[in-house]
Amino acid sequence: MSAAAPILDVRGLTVDFAAADGGTIRALHGIDLTLTPGETFALVGESGSGKSVTNLAIMGLLARNARVGGEVRLEGVGDLLALSSRAMGAVRGGQIAMIFQEPMTCLNPVQTVGAQIGEAVRRHRGGSRAQVQAAVIEALAEVEIPDPERRARAYPHELSGGMRQRVVIAMALACQPRILIADEPTTALDVTVQAQILRLLARLRRERGMAVLFITHSLAVVAEIADRVAVMYGGRIVEQARTAELFGHTRHPYTRGLLESLPVPAARGERRLRTMPGQVIDITRPPPGCAFGPRCALRIEPCDEAPIPFFPVTPDRASRCLRWAEL
Repeated sequence: MSAAAPILDVRGLTVDFAAADGGTIRALHGIDLTLTPGETFALVGESGSGKSVTNLAIMGLLARNARVGGEVRLEGVGDLLALSSRAMGAVRGGQIAMIFQEPMTCLNPVQTVGAQIGEAVRRHRGGSRAQVQAAVIEALAEVEIPDPERRARAYPHELSGGMRQRVVIAMALACQPRILIADEPTTALDVTVQAQILRLLARLRRERGMAVLFITHSLAVVAEIADRVAVMYGGRIVEQARTAELFGHTRHPYTRGLLESLPVPAARGERRLRTMPGQVIDITRPPPGCAFGPRCALRIEPCDEAPIPFFPVTPDRASRCLRWAEL
């Protein structure tokens, strides 16, 4: 769906988890996506839609009871799913870095933030003690942390939430990755700090030319930062498009429901917020047909018979809905 050659090409990605009864539970059903240099691609959907499982599968960070299928091809490396643990360890952090949504869960409380950034630099870039320290200070300054020399000696609990998130971003970018995966990095922050972090990520992406895979449940965030977007539901991508096209005209009932649940500024007229009926799909008991079918007002009999294929709407757009042309 993108003319440029992809730096990351995910094809038919599936994830199955071993269940207590000896069976398996499928969490991802054949995810296809591409990421090109310099772009921001967003995965959006409700909690439980499969967004985080997707990025953890790409990074090779799923639990041992997970079985991953398909291909995750990184330009110049090959299929990441075929790499040994040692080889994947070199890719993780060095070529693909990740920002998690809650920095206190990924920062060591008994080490200074400078020591933690320095550990990543030593592993992936090497250098003398002085060179590593210089790289740490440079990384903290790049994410706009004031007085980086002093902050490098601070412990995580001595920093604000926004400052800790900047440290996590600095740690991810210190090794100069080609791809940055951001897993809801602004969820735990207030609105003002959230806007600062989004502007920071946008600036760093432009300056470095890196690709960003942004995971979020917020369409407002998607509208601000993404070039392209994929909407996920029930472990599947149900709609994929360029961001402006998606917001201009949805081609899937689930996407429409997400947009209609957004508050509208008073200047555009008043309307009640709409909610989607029903509950998020139970992946242990998926319906035989469309995953969104039980909650969809447009459902027809064929929707219940078999999983819905991805219909190409345009060369840059696709929808997993039998009635996409009517939307």
